[in-house]
Amino acid sequence: MDEDLSQYGNPHGDEGMKVIKDMNAGHTPQIMWGVDNLPYISPKRILDVGCGGGIFTRIILEKYPKASASAIDISELCVDYAKEYNKEFIDSGRLDVQVADVMDLPFEDGTFDMVVSNASHFFWNDLKAGLRELGRVTKMGGTILLTAGLHFDGEPTDEQRKEYEGMANIISDLKLKEMMTFAGFRTAVLASRTDPYCAYIGIRCGEIVN
Repeated sequence: MDEDLSQYGNPHGDEGMKVIKDMNAGHTPQIMWGVDNLPYISPKRILDVGCGGGIFTRIILEKYPKASASAIDISELCVDYAKEYNKEFIDSGRLDVQVADVMDLPFEDGTFDMVVSNASHFFWNDLKAGLRELGRVTKMGGTILLTAGLHFDGEPTDEQRKEYEGMANIISDLKLKEMMTFAGFRTAVLASRTDPYCAYIGIRCGEIVN
């Protein structure tokens, strides 16, 4: 694959701006598919991890009009873009956006009723540690939703690993589900029958295993 996949993990420069715009447009269907498969919940505080250009943040705040949210990304370019893209939510006091890393989230334990992320887990430096951080900041009984437009029913082949070598975490759905379990979540993996969309939906109900 000739495309620079690292730009999706940390957009920067002129190419990064194009990537952000493309992500907001191209990732909407997979995000909507995941959101449509959520159980009935009524979160008050939501965290969007790896918010990119802010499309997931907007979708989730529109779905839950009584909720407020925080959004984080390691890319300053993404944060600036997301702030402008979701300016109305910031101005109304429902949203704050900041530069931060999933490896060290700047929030207290059990802060959020819901945590969402779209495809950012592919790029985390340490997937297990990142998921444990999500578990730490999620309340008991809270919900996590990871969406993706790419997933692996079984163990990825060498060809698939080579194709997506710009992504740090190319693993099977089963392994990701197991990691979420160790992070304190009871997790279901939902895959579309017609599209490559996948949603990992977890409920925080257990202790985090170190």
